[in-house]
Amino acid sequence: MKQNIKTRSICLCCALSLAAVVGRAQSQGTAGGANSINTPRPFDPGSNTTNPSALAVQAQNPYLGSVPTGPVVPGILPLGLHDSVLRALRANLGLIDTEKDHAQARAARMRALSSLLPQLTADSAQTYQNLVENSIGLNVTTPAYNFQTAHVNISQRLLDVPASHEVAAARKNVEASSAEFADARNIVVLAATSSYLLVAAGQVRLDTARAQLATAVATEHLVRDRVTHQVSPQIEGIRAEVVRRSAEQRLAIAVANYEKDKLALTRIIGLPLAQEFRLTDGLTYTPAPDQSLDDLTAVVENQRQDIRAAIARVGEAVQNVKAQSAERLPTVDIRASAGETGFNYSRSIADYQVGARISVPLFTGRRIESDVLTAKAALERREAELADIQARAIYDVRTAMLDLKASETSVEVAVDNVTLAQEGLRQARDRFENGVTNSVELVQAQQDVAEAEDNRIASIYSHSLAKLMLIRATGTAEANYLTYLGVR
Repeated sequence: MKQNIKTRSICLCCALSLAAVVGRAQSQGTAGGANSINTPRPFDPGSNTTNPSALAVQAQNPYLGSVPTGPVVPGILPLGLHDSVLRALRANLGLIDTEKDHAQARAARMRALSSLLPQLTADSAQTYQNLVENSIGLNVTTPAYNFQTAHVNISQRLLDVPASHEVAAARKNVEASSAEFADARNIVVLAATSSYLLVAAGQVRLDTARAQLATAVATEHLVRDRVTHQVSPQIEGIRAEVVRRSAEQRLAIAVANYEKDKLALTRIIGLPLAQEFRLTDGLTYTPAPDQSLDDLTAVVENQRQDIRAAIARVGEAVQNVKAQSAERLPTVDIRASAGETGFNYSRSIADYQVGARISVPLFTGRRIESDVLTAKAALERREAELADIQARAIYDVRTAMLDLKASETSVEVAVDNVTLAQEGLRQARDRFENGVTNSVELVQAQQDVAEAEDNRIASIYSHSLAKLMLIRATGTAEANYLTYLGVR
């Protein structure tokens, strides 16, 4: 059995999972503000970033695509987080690809097993023949004649050690593909939930942009009134108009990004692109369950399916080495056939044949040695991959915990900043209305509120993502995503 060294698209060590890099969730806000806080590692499903360790990015990521199922539902479809995940587990392209790989692995095992089972065939033949004079050393002339045969044939390899090891290798291949399929389900859960939360964050950001526009319009009316009554100079009105137009611009960008995030979600979960929907679960802050590093490490050892797949791949490689080494051993086959032969089937005579063969390789031109060396190299590669995945699993857990702690602090600071910025805006408005200050202070206070509110949204989203990355790192995303996100 040839060594299968195909890169698996769902293994954390050799391809992709779902990633954490700075994306649109942070860049959608106002950059460079005094109150902005860099929240840790948002997720952008539109940028094809799908590795928890941010080590692998692929131009065409199957986990960000799907096979759309079902017709467009009239009206607006209510869509919950759990419903989105269920849809993704049915239609996501990455999971479909992995499922077909698993089916191919099972088929390969069946084919390997067939070499150890008896092979039974039946045949019937009509033969026309003549013997030319002296062609067989006899001075005779035989006219053309015909005869018919019908036989049942059976062959069985009694001793084939390489084939036995190939069957064992195929069994390990099935175990690995089964674990990879389970790991793919966790990746799909991460993709669907991350995209859903990004849409929820976009909805909050959109509502905030509308509220900020309403505030800017009200401020502009106030300033214009003061300019009209010559209480304030004309430049105050210009500043207010700039603020209002900037708010309109932010709203337009928020609408565009929100719609694009919705389209990305439909691609991941398999909704038709024309389907209108509204989210029934919003973006909320829920503290993560308190777990120690030792507890999470124990969970990793039992739940990480990519580790199980890597262990099975090592077992497969071991069996391939044994299979190639066993090519030096003899093989024993038996063949038998039974049937009838005659001028026609009504005048036939029963006949049979039984034979055995033993084959011993004496010289193969170092082919076997070459195959053994190749199999051993593949085994060493699989062992190195297993060691790397085991170390990376702990790395993923540690980095996820660091991100979680940082995001919790970010949320606390961002919430306080919103409260302080709103109080500053209130005081600035009072000072402006009482003529104590000009519109510059009022405009700056409005800008501070906008930045603080945008950072609060990004921080809450980042905290939710950090919790998702933690359960992804432990291999329990599918089982625990509702609990960690506080969705009932």
